[in-house]
Amino acid sequence: MNPSYTAQQKRLVAQWQETGLALEKLRYAALAGQSPEESRQAAYDMLQLGGLLHSDPDREPGSGLVEMQRLFGMLRAHERA
Repeated sequence: MNPSYTAQQKRLVAQWQETGLALEKLRYAALAGQSPEESRQAAYDMLQLGGLLHSDPDREPGSGLVEMQRLFGMLRAHERA
């Protein structure tokens, strides 16, 4: 691999890490500056947004763990055969 390309990639990753930290500080400052009423309104708005999403009637309410275990069992049986 080209050393110049690798160095450029490392600089890019470092820059994004710095940017992420700066954005996180801004976000915490904005949250800390909110009044309790603004916080309640933001939470309410987020809950309302969740209600706007249509649920998939074909989707099972479970976590999918049972289906995953079933598929793993099929894979194991297939590997043994």
